[in-house]
Amino acid sequence: PEPETSGQFRIDDEEQEGKYPDYPFDGNPAFDDANPRGGIMQEEDIFQFQEPRLSMTSRDYFNYSDPVEGEICPLAVRKVLKIMRYFSRVLSAMEPLAQQSGLVDALLYHMTKKPHSVDYEDEISSRVDAIAVVVNLACAEENKIMLVYHPGLLDAVINIANHDPIDEAREHAAIVLMNLAYAEENKVHMVNQDHLLDTLVHLLSDVSPFTRRYASAALFTLACTYANTAVMARHCDGGILEALRKVLLNDPIDEARVNAAEALFNMARNNSDDTVENMGNHPRLLASLSHSVLTDYSADVRAYSARALEWLSADIHHPMPCHRILLKALTMSSQWTKTTCIAEALKMQASLSENRKPMVEQPGLLDALATLALLDGITDDEVKTCAISALERLSKEASTRHIMVRNEGVMTALTKATFAKDDDEDSTPDEGTPTALLMKTALKNLAEQM
Repeated sequence: PEPETSGQFRIDDEEQEGKYPDYPFDGNPAFDDANPRGGIMQEEDIFQFQEPRLSMTSRDYFNYSDPVEGEICPLAVRKVLKIMRYFSRVLSAMEPLAQQSGLVDALLYHMTKKPHSVDYEDEISSRVDAIAVVVNLACAEENKIMLVYHPGLLDAVINIANHDPIDEAREHAAIVLMNLAYAEENKVHMVNQDHLLDTLVHLLSDVSPFTRRYASAALFTLACTYANTAVMARHCDGGILEALRKVLLNDPIDEARVNAAEALFNMARNNSDDTVENMGNHPRLLASLSHSVLTDYSADVRAYSARALEWLSADIHHPMPCHRILLKALTMSSQWTKTTCIAEALKMQASLSENRKPMVEQPGLLDALATLALLDGITDDEVKTCAISALERLSKEASTRHIMVRNEGVMTALTKATFAKDDDEDSTPDEGTPTALLMKTALKNLAEQM
C-alpha cells in the first residue's frame, strides 16, 4: 500500500506506551511462584542444542493449561494480541491481516467481551489491544469499506466510545471512526449509522484531549460530503453545531480547535439551503466564528473561521432573519487582513441590491470598510481593493447615500483613493475597472447629497 495518508493514525509506539504508564505489564518477576529458584532469569540460548526435559509440572509455566482439557491459555491470548498490535502497524501487512478469515471476528470478540473480576486488568489489556489492531487495519484504504460494513464492528466501536471507562480504549475508538471516515464511500453510510453522530458529539467533551482531537477530525471529514452537511447541521436540533462551537471557543488543544473550525468551514462550503439556515440561525455560532477570527492564537483556526464566514456570506441575504447577525459578525471580524476572506464577504454582500440598505445601516460596518480602504501596507492591496469595491456598490443605493456622506471615514477613503498616484490605475479589482475609477463613480453617486 501507499504510505499512510496525512491525518490518518496508526498505533502504537514508544510515545503511545509512555502516555499510559500504568498499562498492565506481563513480564516475569525475579521472585514469584512461577520461578521458585529466584534470582534473575537467564536468557536462553536458542541456538544451543539442549537435551529435552523429561518431566515438567504446571509450576514450570505461568498460567499453564493442558490443551487436552480444551482450555485456552489467557496468557497466550494476551501475547498473541500484543504481537498482532505491533504487526498490524506494518503497511504491507494491513490488508492481508484484515482479509484473514476469522481475524476481525476474533478481534470483535475481545472488544465486546465483558471482563470478569478475577482477571479484570488482563481482559482490559486484551480489549485495548484488540481495538488498537482495528485502528491500524483501518489505515489501509483497501480495508476501510470492508471494516465499516463488517457485521457488528461499527456498533462495537460506538459502544466502546460511549461507555468504556478506559481513556485509551475511547481514544482508539475515536481513531477508528476517523480513519474509516476518510474513505469517500463510507461517509454517507457512517452519518446515517444509528448513534454515530451522537457518539462523536459525546467524544467532543471527553476528558482525553487526544479523543477530542480525533472526534473533531472525524466530523470535519464527514462534513466534506454535500449529502451529509444538512443531516449534520440539523442533528439533535443543532447538537453538532453547538459541540463544535464550544470546542472552537474553549478547547485548550490547538488541533481540536483547528478541526472544529475546519468542520464548520466544510459545512458552510458544502451547504444546502437547509444547512445555511441552520448554521445562520444557530445561537451565537456566527459570533463565535467572528470571535475566533479575532482572538485565537492559531493562524489555522482564524483562517478556517474567516473562510466559513465568507462562504456563509454567499448564501445569507436580506431579509433572512440571520442576515443582520451575519453583518455584525463580518463587522467585528473585519480587522482580519491576513487573507481577503472578510473583505471578499463584504464585497459579495454589497453586490446584491437587497443587502445594501441593511449594510449601510449596520452600526460600524461603514467604518470597517473605510478602515480597510485606507490600508497602505505592501500586503494589503487585495483587501483594500475589495473594500473600495464594496463602498462603490453601496453608493448605488439612493436611499442610504445621506448616511454614507455623513461618514467621515468613508469620505476620507473615497477622496484619498480618487487622488492617489497614477500607479494605482493599474489596480483592476472589479471586472477590469480601475480602483480610482470606482471611487470617482462612488463620489459621483454621493454628490447629490453633499
